[in-house]
Amino acid sequence: METFLKLVASDLYSRTNGNLARTAVVFPNKRASLFFNEYLAKEAGRPIWSPAYITISELFRSLSSWEVADSVKLVCELYKVYREITQSNETLDDFYFWGELLISDFDDADKNQAKTKDLFSNLKELKNMMDDLSYMEPEQEAAIQQFFQNFSIERRTALKERFISLWDVLGDIYIQFKENLKQQSIAYEGMLYREVMETFNIDNLPYDTYVFVGFNVLNKVEQGLFKQLRDVGKALFYWDYDEFYMNKKHHEAGVFIKQNLKEFPSPLDASHFDHLNHTKEIQYISSPTENAQARYLPQWIRKNLTEHEKETAVVLCNESLLQPVLHSLPEVVKHVNITMGFPLSQTPVYSFIVALLDLQIQGFNPKNGRFLFEQVIAVLKHPYTRQLTSEAEVLEKSLTKDNRFYPLPGELKKDEFLDRLFTPVNGNLQLTDYLLEVLQQVAIIYRKDADAEEEQQQEQEEAFNQLYRESLFKAYTTIGRFRTLLEEGELMVQSYTYRKLIIRILSSTNIPFHGEPAIGLQVMGVLETRNLDFRHLILLSTNEGQLPKNGGDSSFIPYNLRKAFGMTTIEHKIAVYAYYFYRLIQRAERVDMLY
Repeated sequence: METFLKLVASDLYSRTNGNLARTAVVFPNKRASLFFNEYLAKEAGRPIWSPAYITISELFRSLSSWEVADSVKLVCELYKVYREITQSNETLDDFYFWGELLISDFDDADKNQAKTKDLFSNLKELKNMMDDLSYMEPEQEAAIQQFFQNFSIERRTALKERFISLWDVLGDIYIQFKENLKQQSIAYEGMLYREVMETFNIDNLPYDTYVFVGFNVLNKVEQGLFKQLRDVGKALFYWDYDEFYMNKKHHEAGVFIKQNLKEFPSPLDASHFDHLNHTKEIQYISSPTENAQARYLPQWIRKNLTEHEKETAVVLCNESLLQPVLHSLPEVVKHVNITMGFPLSQTPVYSFIVALLDLQIQGFNPKNGRFLFEQVIAVLKHPYTRQLTSEAEVLEKSLTKDNRFYPLPGELKKDEFLDRLFTPVNGNLQLTDYLLEVLQQVAIIYRKDADAEEEQQQEQEEAFNQLYRESLFKAYTTIGRFRTLLEEGELMVQSYTYRKLIIRILSSTNIPFHGEPAIGLQVMGVLETRNLDFRHLILLSTNEGQLPKNGGDSSFIPYNLRKAFGMTTIEHKIAVYAYYFYRLIQRAERVDMLY
């Protein structure tokens, strides 16, 4: 099977005659570079200098002196600016979650180089400026006219008043927020990208040639970078597509690739990209539950695992299926490579932190100095508590037998570890120190396991122990970041909001797997499949709402204004996932889709 990356490696090697020391190959993500390097080594058949492999994000970051700031830090900085400009007395608790939305909008506006002065101007001024929007395409002009037709500033309602009052200060908030970040040499990603393009000096680039491989949707800053490199002859562009959707007028998968090929021609002939018009073996399988799909997997793998295991892939449209899938892999799989992070929310340390937060915030009443039975039992039943104290089970039975629904802390402190667990804390800083201390105690479990390991210990059990050690470290460092913000006086929120924040950040954290990616059965999410090709594929949860994912479309900028100013819209998302789907199956021989 001639994969896309193999095709690119062969063409690039012949063009450069293997002289790649001054070349950088840029991918949308890191995973593709590991496979590409293997193809390049086989193509050369001799020792050569490898090109540099970087992602598009790393390329932009390397061209700026700023650092991309922590998401919590960014919202805290935005809150200061919001309070200063609006004179609002809104608390950070109320502001935080829509502050994230606002930063997301600013990020999108900057990545697409929207004319923010016009976008965030007073709505009345914006309507008056309609005659002078010559930089807009006809479709964009129509979108903004539609917005005003639907919005009708003249006829005001309470909701419109609130929208207009916020909108009319957004420009000031945007400018001041960026200025404050600039003074600290930090930025959100879109701000950094935009600054790079506005101060970009092509002579400062460290490599002679930049090879862009397997991109699809380009935002405006990426387009600008590509154009500058193309115009001075410093770039090569390789696009992966298929004639099937390129030749259909309104097929979502080809929308952006057609435009890209026109702007940035590929050196590869179109004859290499005609696969979907040929016969494939495709089977659709309905499943009553998601876990039933994982139960079907061993049967499918035994039948479809290719001689070269890496030519077979299990793609999880719903990434929360990773754990049942890992437990379902049959003995015929010699090697497995997981090209996605393991969700921290599926590890014991996450459930332990949630139980501790609930114990201290919801489970303790400072007025009567008593804990609540439900939260106490949740902590006592947790596996980590059971492993660190032999008193946990005895205490749990005693409280249940005696109906102690409101135990005093003194009743629970049966040993040193329980003393630490059931000591009430006051304020977010004390709560953070409490969590950090308890997690240090939990680390002892894995040190003991590591010392007592037997050589015959099962590999799978040890793999999960390594995973849980890594998850503990990740949780500890994440909570450490919160402590820094609290010490600096940045994060002034109520305990209830603080709990939500910690849980929100931890639940969106993944633990990366380390291993040899170019061997073994591949288990991956949809985004990780970019640029990779497989002979046999099985897609789990190929359902509406999973492909593409639901949600993520909340914004302060109405759809018509987003469209008018060239920002990302829902159509982009649909087209992107249509492309991922068709590109993934275009070279496969057999595809099974479970839903």
